Amino acid sequence: MTRRDYSFIADVDSLDALRRLRRGWAGWEIAEGEFRVRLREGGTVRAHVDRAEIETGFEVSCLVADFVADETTLPARDSAFTSHANDVTVFRGVTWLEKRPDLGPDHSIQFSGSPAIEVPEAAVAKCDFTDAIAIASGGTTMIVRLALRPGWLEVCTDPEEVGKFLEIRDFA
Repeated sequence: MTRRDYSFIADVDSLDALRRLRRGWAGWEIAEGEFRVRLREGGTVRAHVDRAEIETGFEVSCLVADFVADETTLPARDSAFTSHANDVTVFRGVTWLEKRPDLGPDHSIQFSGSPAIEVPEAAVAKCDFTDAIAIASGGTTMIVRLALRPGWLEVCTDPEEVGKFLEIRDFA
């Protein structure tokens, strides 16, 4: 059986919005599963989750972003990302689908991991997807990633957890 390969990654508009995070921030928040950054020069970058059913029984989430030019409701908040140029790195994950006839004729299980994981030969479908971004400035790094709760993002600022994430992704 030939494996079906898909890609569900952040599009050019999302990448353009995420590039704006390189500039100084006036404030940021994680609210209702979205990551929002008000930029010092004006406007807000809004990172959120897009979901799609790639094929029947194979649903994938993707971290995407947009820029809202006139958004000013985010409160000011000092952070390491306020004044200096920020480095922004976009990460991809991989998810795959394996049929499980031992559970019934139409059963399957979906697995996910980092691209370093070798997808098993038993996979009938695979999809690369955008799953996280890292923002670094002045020795401080934050990870914004897909959360376990479907359709939500989470922010990780704990240095130990950030370090583990970057090590798993071969980015340490």
